[in-house]
Amino acid sequence: MSVRFRQLVAPVVAVATVLAGSAACVDNRTAPLPPPVTAKSADLYGTWKGWSGSSLTLRPGGVAEAVDLDGQEFRFDDGWRMSGSGTWSLSEPGEYKGGNTVGTGSVVHVVVKPSVDSVGGGAAKANESPSSVPSDPASAATRTAPPPTEAAWDLSVVKDKSGKLELFFLTSDPDVRDKYYLSRR
Repeated sequence: MSVRFRQLVAPVVAVATVLAGSAACVDNRTAPLPPPVTAKSADLYGTWKGWSGSSLTLRPGGVAEAVDLDGQEFRFDDGWRMSGSGTWSLSEPGEYKGGNTVGTGSVVHVVVKPSVDSVGGGAAKANESPSSVPSDPASAATRTAPPPTEAAWDLSVVKDKSGKLELFFLTSDPDVRDKYYLSRR
């Protein structure tokens, strides 16, 4: 091959290599979410347990209590855990207009303000199921950043393999779709 030919082909090969590499990136935004589930408020009353001692209690009258609940989507990366009280409401299938991150079934909207001692790590480690653990979470012990003055979550209502209700929200980059599950035990 002539030097001139290699000089002309080299940039084309470099661009093709970059394009092929970027095409290998997985964009999960179009990955299917779990099938939609319709739930009534009374179906959701009680305490839902999650990763490393986190829990969310939903009470009649729209009262919510969170214990060491990690942030949703990019707020998960901030490293805080929220313990406090607030409110919750239920959107029926088709009413939620917040995007494609929680599905099309019933959606629980929760807003919590921290309690005075809400700087992570307050709850004891609970029994965890593999489905309740984000795929690559930071250690709960290192999640000590102060929580915001208020945080909100939108949790999808889904069913596990046995047909029991679960709640989930996405952690970190929503395109990756790492799910943070909460289930009743």
